[in-house]
Amino acid sequence: MRAVGSCITLVAVVVLFAGCSEESRQRSESRSPGQPSGSPAPESTNRESADESPSAAPVTPATKGPISPKRREKLDGFLDRVKFLDHADPDLELREIEYTSPTDAVAMFLDPRRGSGGTVIATTDDNWAHATRMYISDDLASLVSYSPLGGGAVAVRAQQQAPYINYPAFVFYPNGRTKPLRVLEPQARGRGDVLLDLDRYGSIIYGLGDVQTRQLWAADIDAAETYPVEGTRFGEVWQHVAGRRGEVLSLQGFKRRGQQWRFETSNDRGRTWTTAQADLAGGRSTGGPGFGYGQASTAVGPGHLQATVSTTFLEDLPSQVNALWQTDDEQRFRQVPLPWDRPYFGGIAYADDGALLLGLLTVPPTACSRPICGPPGEIWRFPPGSRVPEPLAGAPGLVGPFWSGGIDTSGGVIIARTGPRTISVSSDGYHWTPVTPG
Repeated sequence: MRAVGSCITLVAVVVLFAGCSEESRQRSESRSPGQPSGSPAPESTNRESADESPSAAPVTPATKGPISPKRREKLDGFLDRVKFLDHADPDLELREIEYTSPTDAVAMFLDPRRGSGGTVIATTDDNWAHATRMYISDDLASLVSYSPLGGGAVAVRAQQQAPYINYPAFVFYPNGRTKPLRVLEPQARGRGDVLLDLDRYGSIIYGLGDVQTRQLWAADIDAAETYPVEGTRFGEVWQHVAGRRGEVLSLQGFKRRGQQWRFETSNDRGRTWTTAQADLAGGRSTGGPGFGYGQASTAVGPGHLQATVSTTFLEDLPSQVNALWQTDDEQRFRQVPLPWDRPYFGGIAYADDGALLLGLLTVPPTACSRPICGPPGEIWRFPPGSRVPEPLAGAPGLVGPFWSGGIDTSGGVIIARTGPRTISVSSDGYHWTPVTPG
């Protein structure tokens, strides 16, 4: 779920899977046109000469400037032990998925049987018609974080906790090629560089060392470079929103001191920003449950629509909804009454016509040790201007682990979890296409 200020640690445990190549793909490679995904490719000779500069010094797990020979050797040794999969076993559990466009996405998988395993990261640039998959064993790195960049490229950082080993970060491309990730000093956003939607604590930047985490970040994907953008404030980035005419939003979220919701808007692709604060009396001072008692999940719609839900975290269960607020003028939020008493939260999203979609999960009446139990959850629809929900006609049933089930929005599409390995995606909130990531 999209959550302002949420803390997510991406720790993957994978035991057994089919299609694992017995040989590591050679580092810094590129696949020739027409070469099938998952097959070995010759080692690329297209390394930048700056990468081999003997005068470069290591700075952080990623490097500001050219990567030093020592760190390049460390990264090469890591990539030599990474395996690439011809396909992902159907028993793998889809843990996380994020789109950066209707065709570009990155997914991470776990094995539900638990035990000694590893992390599988899969990436695509054609909505999973083809995919490239990387397997990092727990013996190599027990903690792996990643951040989608766009175009199917993903920044990856791995570390081993015992004994502690911090590997240099790198970019993994959908053609199987890798490049060292370089972190630059704060600067103005370059023409063509993409703004990144990052979680401050769960994304790759959290572990990069002494870097700026109070600004938005951008990336030059082809150059494998990322940097903080001058003149910005860190927030949840919303791009490709229907009905927004190219606006980019950065949501900083609920500010308890002023009982307001703060966000910034850019109409020139992120070069300049306008700050706004909408009244939202949702904190402890109201005497009722509010953002002081849980996380805040958000949705951005056409025009001036925004919605946010405060939830309470429950151990081994989905979060419960405390309250739902919506604004249609981005000046004041109004609480939306719910006909359910603290239902289990399954995400929120806006359809293209401005209807607010609310996912509700179900749990079995008795204890269950499996990650998926009980009947499918449902998607409900608040029609534009209405405060009375109705079932969304033709919606897929929500099936998935309690920690990732429900609906989510990224890259301009709505994602509905429909099983351990399956999703349905929609570009408008009404027409759904089943997809099997990986």
